Amino acid sequence: MAGLALSMSNSVSGNSVSGNRGAAPARVRPALDPDLLAKIQPVTLAGQRTVPVPEPLVPLFPWGGLPRGVDVSVKGPGAWSLAMAIWAEALGAEGWLAVVGVPDLHLVAAAELGVRLDRVLVVETPGASEWAAVVAALLEAVDIVAVAPTARVGRRDARRLVARARERESLLFHLDGGAQWPEAADVVLSTSTSTSIPTPTPTPTSGAVAGGGWNGGWDGLGWGHGFLRDRTVRIEGSGRRAHARPRSVTVALPGPNGRLAETDRLAETDRVAPAATAPVLRLSSRR
Repeated sequence: MAGLALSMSNSVSGNSVSGNRGAAPARVRPALDPDLLAKIQPVTLAGQRTVPVPEPLVPLFPWGGLPRGVDVSVKGPGAWSLAMAIWAEALGAEGWLAVVGVPDLHLVAAAELGVRLDRVLVVETPGASEWAAVVAALLEAVDIVAVAPTARVGRRDARRLVARARERESLLFHLDGGAQWPEAADVVLSTSTSTSIPTPTPTPTSGAVAGGGWNGGWDGLGWGHGFLRDRTVRIEGSGRRAHARPRSVTVALPGPNGRLAETDRLAETDRVAPAATAPVLRLSSRR
């Protein structure tokens, strides 16, 4: 029996070797039609489903843009201006924005930051029993919905709205910083204008600009002269999942032209301008 097993083993080994020596060439698969490949392409990765953001804010997002279908919380000084700057870039020329229950949102400031007012829906504050249904319907119809609820949102309603936004790939912005929301937002953008860093004290003879250096404040005012030109703001991005690791940038909000800009691109000549060319800066809220 042992001899038989050895003989069979040698026979199989010999067949295997001989088979390798005379192996047929590998089959060449025919190329698939490009149209067919496009139809059977797998589901797009989350990192590919993004909306554009202003260039100075790109480092805040792991994929270089704001993922579709997420809820975003903005808080801190100038947070509404930050949201408007993001809306202007994300909506482009074709997108639609709905603002629910934010009567003191300054739409003129939104227009100056690039938002097209002819594609903005302003909805008065719905009743408590209708609020969730109104927001859910808007998430199905428009690209961005901005809310600031006056009452606490129930956990069930919050989860249903987040799921609706994810399904429709809409963006849900919490303009109250998520104060009335029962769960943490996917993306949290916090602004600060810290004055803890010492700055040069302007003197009547030095011509120094009040708030010179990085102090997160306004630039442009001197001793009895000048105009508000720009404000340096630090923005920190955090959140859940891919956004869990904090990231931060320092920008001018607004910049000398009234829009969001990178601080390292601000020339000193841009900070003090004649009265005839100084833009009018409007506050986006009372915050």
